[in-house]
Amino acid sequence: MKQFIKRNLLLFFRDKANVFFSMLAVIITILLYIIFLADLMAGAIEGEMTGVSAQDIRLVISGLILSGTVAVATVSSSLNAAARIVIDREDVAKDFFVSPLSRGKLMFGYVISAIIIGLVMSGTALVTTVIYLSLSGGALLAIKEIALLLLTLFLGVLSANSMLFLLTCVVKSRNAFSSLGSLIGTLIGFLAGVYIPIGQLPSGIAWVIRLFPTSHTASMFRQVLASPTLYQLGAPDTVVTEINHFFGVTFRFGAFTTNFAFSAVLLIGTSILFYTVGLFLMKKQVYR
Repeated sequence: MKQFIKRNLLLFFRDKANVFFSMLAVIITILLYIIFLADLMAGAIEGEMTGVSAQDIRLVISGLILSGTVAVATVSSSLNAAARIVIDREDVAKDFFVSPLSRGKLMFGYVISAIIIGLVMSGTALVTTVIYLSLSGGALLAIKEIALLLLTLFLGVLSANSMLFLLTCVVKSRNAFSSLGSLIGTLIGFLAGVYIPIGQLPSGIAWVIRLFPTSHTASMFRQVLASPTLYQLGAPDTVVTEINHFFGVTFRFGAFTTNFAFSAVLLIGTSILFYTVGLFLMKKQVYR
């Protein structure tokens, strides 16, 4: 199975165009951030943060947007990795049938290789974000914060991978999966609260975002990379709380407010659910 995983990794990383397009959503988000998102979102909190310098506000906004960008990367990188299942189903399924690997091991090999790809690609985005925030005046991260970021990265990739793995059980052709991938790449920035803060969206859409696992990945990143800076700027706790809800650092479910632990449990739970359903469907129909 090691050779099968290696084969999947080589097919992904040797295709430079595939690597580029897996990060295209991240690149677009960064360009939008440079062009107008930073100024747009800064204007949304300047009135609440009186006495705070524009540079400090820009640092907070950078943490909020770039945290969401890393969350987007967990999905976009996993999307192209998951496409390998659909491609192989059309092209080389019969060849795999005569291999010594069982269908279960084949599926496990696809999942492991996709997780590795997701960790490498979104990990690169995370490291770039941390370096940028540090060079922009952010405080150096403590060991605890680094551990929380790594945990969030792993759970975010696991959750995104499980969702896309389930989709490969439903979508049979590469053309359909490619079309679906384009749709996901377009919507993921909105669902992760990167382009428009959740506080500016209609309540119905906001509820969808609160339930979407990748939104919680973004929330966890923001709680480590952005929220502490808000408190350090000396704003009242009530103001910080409202800003956190407005930008999706935390989510409200009635009287309950999410935290890091809640989002982590949600990502673990949804990952188990999606993988379980996906494996059940695969057992019945994979390569059929």
